[in-house]
Amino acid sequence: MSTAPEQKFSYGGETITYRLERTSRRKTVAISVGFDGIRVLAPVDMTDSDVNGYVRKKAPWVLKKQSAYRDLATETQPKEFVSGESFHYLGRPYRLRVIEDPAAVLTRVAARGQTLVAPVLPQQNELVRRSAIRSGLRHWYMEKAKARFPERLEIVSSDLGISPPALRVVDQSKRWGSCDKSGKIRLNWRLVMAPTSLIDYVIAHEACHVLEHNHSHRFWRSLETIMPDYESRIERLDRIGHRLIW
Repeated sequence: MSTAPEQKFSYGGETITYRLERTSRRKTVAISVGFDGIRVLAPVDMTDSDVNGYVRKKAPWVLKKQSAYRDLATETQPKEFVSGESFHYLGRPYRLRVIEDPAAVLTRVAARGQTLVAPVLPQQNELVRRSAIRSGLRHWYMEKAKARFPERLEIVSSDLGISPPALRVVDQSKRWGSCDKSGKIRLNWRLVMAPTSLIDYVIAHEACHVLEHNHSHRFWRSLETIMPDYESRIERLDRIGHRLIW
């Protein structure tokens, strides 16, 4: 997503850094904590100083939420890339099945029903095997993302009344998407693991930046016009986002 202005202050020996975004939909300040940090939504007519003062008052709550979120992320079991593990595609779970194949010089993952089949060489070193399976899964997801994202972008662009902007699928661990000044959109391949409604939110957010390069009143009005429930989608993406990072 387009980079929002960062604000920071110290509290109790901790530095709290948050992204400030403004929207005409809000009469009060809303704070959310997600896998990519702290996000603050504020009314368009509230000064930065007043917003900062509000966030300071909420600092104990913010730090508590950050701590709980870190604990939640820690509780998420790291992937071992072995048979039986669950991986998601478009929000639906798929079971990984690892099979030995003497011809599997490269591990190319294929979907069979609700199973992701990963062929590997027999008697392969365990670490090498896991790396090969991870690489195979990443390639499979990248290809799915390259096929799925343009389809969704075309729909969103039509809703906005613009031509579909240039799109690249990229590998990044901290952002779901971004839009540069030229209007080119970049989307994280991991997003294809999320439900389509959340994919559409990120794409809609970035497509609106083609019209407005900041989080102005016009930006949020454009987003709200094509996606009235965008705030609930943001909250859901914040809740599940950490599960999609491996």
